[in-house]
Amino acid sequence: MSILATRRNSKRADLERRLARLKEQNRALRKTVQALMARVEREVDAQGTSFSWFQAAAKLEEAIRQRTEQYEILNARLSRELESRRDIELALKQAKQRAELADQSKTRFLAAASHDLRQPLNSAVLFLESIDDDALSSGDRALVHRSRLALASLNNLLATLLDVARLDSGGIEPQLTDFPVSALLDRLGPEFQAVARAAGIELRIIASHARVHTDLRLLETVLRNLISNAIRYTPRGRVLVGCRRRPDGLMICVYDTGVGIEREHLNAIFDPYYQVPHSTRPDGVGIGLGLSIVSRICQMLWLRRVLRSRPGKGSLFAVIVPYGAASADSPEDLAWPGVRRTKLSSRPPTVVVIDDSAEALLGMSAVLEKWGCRPVTATTASDAVVQLISADLEPDLVISDYHLAGSLKGDAAIAQIRREFDRSPASLIMTSDPDPALRERLQRRGFRVLDKPLNVAKLRAFIERLIG
Repeated sequence: MSILATRRNSKRADLERRLARLKEQNRALRKTVQALMARVEREVDAQGTSFSWFQAAAKLEEAIRQRTEQYEILNARLSRELESRRDIELALKQAKQRAELADQSKTRFLAAASHDLRQPLNSAVLFLESIDDDALSSGDRALVHRSRLALASLNNLLATLLDVARLDSGGIEPQLTDFPVSALLDRLGPEFQAVARAAGIELRIIASHARVHTDLRLLETVLRNLISNAIRYTPRGRVLVGCRRRPDGLMICVYDTGVGIEREHLNAIFDPYYQVPHSTRPDGVGIGLGLSIVSRICQMLWLRRVLRSRPGKGSLFAVIVPYGAASADSPEDLAWPGVRRTKLSSRPPTVVVIDDSAEALLGMSAVLEKWGCRPVTATTASDAVVQLISADLEPDLVISDYHLAGSLKGDAAIAQIRREFDRSPASLIMTSDPDPALRERLQRRGFRVLDKPLNVAKLRAFIERLIG
């Protein structure tokens, strides 16, 4: 789109210059005719004879004829230029409309493709997580580990494509609010600790009591990309996430001891699809969109980026976020909306899972059993209620996919289960729908929302926090 706009502006400027030149020539012709008439009048006044009047009239007629021809030619050229300008403007407008339609089609394709791919990917992640690593040989354990990393990379790539689609479609409206930065750090910590351990590096997140004013979800996307990149480009060593108070805002920093970046690449790395040509860059690390998403979100939220790096020593990526007002809200409530701690006895927690995919139910059941929970899986809320009553159980947590069979929705299924029991269970909705408005509606109603395919570290942290 930017290349098309540049070409359109260049052609428009060229036409403007040509029209201005023709108009200037037109004005010059008028001045010439006026000068000729003045000269003839002076000659007539000087000679004063009838013959001189005749000669002057003949000269004037010839000069006027020549200038009139030039004037008509110039006007014809001017008319052609104006017609050409209208044709070019129309062509540019049509090209712009075609480009916008193509961009919208690309956005819809990315969203649909990502949605369709996430369902089988979710099942694969759950099945791999359910495997008992202790029962495997060292060779099989290594293969399972590599499979988990490969699926995690695919999941990150799909999430990146969805973020790009949302940004390109203009479907993101920032919702500015005041919240403690610990609301994000507490949520990201458990998730990336598992990723860092798998990569063989140390991840340390330093707590902060500062409050900031910005969009919580978009800032989470920024930090998620920065931490993920830091882990990805740190072959060994550690990654540190911390905050520094500055006069202009809170500086949220991500330090790493990774490969570093040469000076000539520091600005270009925020361009889409740009990747630093580095001999130590790991294979299969993405398509170079993560930092461009960071840059676009920072521009949208008016956040200042900070980048310092030394090749072979490591990098610092940071964003400076405005301070927020003090509030009585608990950081825990903001970090885990919709979560109510449940007092449980020594019995395993009962977790209800509703999904119209049989494979997803099998995977969730295996994972929950591995974590010491008692799963109850069903394709409908009615089936889940029958199983619970038959086994004389009350649910501690209900997990439902949002889009169920027969146009049913997960929030309605959870509400149906809640009506059947005195103690209202905590709830969690899974979805691959990229619509941010849907997430906001569900969160306002007290539902915790997780993306599909599920990040098992986030799911486990949620359940552990619920059990308390």
